[in-house]
Amino acid sequence: MSDPRAPTLLSIDLEDVRDFIEGGHSYADRLLTNANAYLALFRRLEVKATFFVVGELARRHPELIERISTEGHELACHGDMHTQLDRLSLVEFERDLGENLRALSDCGITSVDGFRAPTFSLVQSTSWVYPVLKNFGFTYSSSVLPARNPLYGWPGFGERPRIVSAQVLEIPITLHSSPFPRVPVAGGVYFRVMPFLFTARAARKQMSKGPLTMYLHPYDVDTRQERFMHPDLNNNRFFNWLMYRNRDKVIPRLAHMISNQHCQTYGSYAREFFSTNSIGSGSPVTPQTSNMI
Repeated sequence: MSDPRAPTLLSIDLEDVRDFIEGGHSYADRLLTNANAYLALFRRLEVKATFFVVGELARRHPELIERISTEGHELACHGDMHTQLDRLSLVEFERDLGENLRALSDCGITSVDGFRAPTFSLVQSTSWVYPVLKNFGFTYSSSVLPARNPLYGWPGFGERPRIVSAQVLEIPITLHSSPFPRVPVAGGVYFRVMPFLFTARAARKQMSKGPLTMYLHPYDVDTRQERFMHPDLNNNRFFNWLMYRNRDKVIPRLAHMISNQHCQTYGSYAREFFSTNSIGSGSPVTPQTSNMI
């Protein structure tokens, strides 16, 4: 599966589901244990990843952020409190982004190039964030799920990385190429519940065309997490069951997927992309104006 022209862009969305639970429930804090499971695997396989970090977690666990950086991984922004974009005004988003950057800066991370919207909530109606990202010095985003989804999705965006009109590179999430299901190849719950042979075959096919984006979360490997209704699932018991499915298989599957592959951080890929593509290349995205200022 190795192909230097088609890297695997490996990422961990460093968020904590404990921050979003309602109804008086609480999860035990196993963030460090779960994050260390990924770090140990990456050390063993000598690969580097991008960690998209929620600001609140950087303030809570600065030692983890420093360890991630010391081990050579990229740190990027994932919102200060993991608030979806459509719930923020432009001014609120600017404040949120500033706090996210400040939290990383307090951990010694002063150069941040990338952003990922919480819950992939960057859609056409929230594309007003691109100029804001540019103004804050971001060079890339990986926030678009280019298909319909129960929560968010931007089907008309396209599935190849491209530079939007705000001169920010958008790296959309890799989807299965079959008409059904149009879901991520190697992301979160989909990586866990889809048959692994199906996932591996789709990954090989994608890497003949372009980069494979992978994303996982600390809770994806938490086999001891308490069984509560997961947030944002509208009390759907089937979806909630899926959220706990096959967590014990993530590390072995991930090891198989990335062994002997050309893994690359998103920031490194973005720099290479800009060095070989002109700013005006590709189809521009005209950012929508926020009506929530």
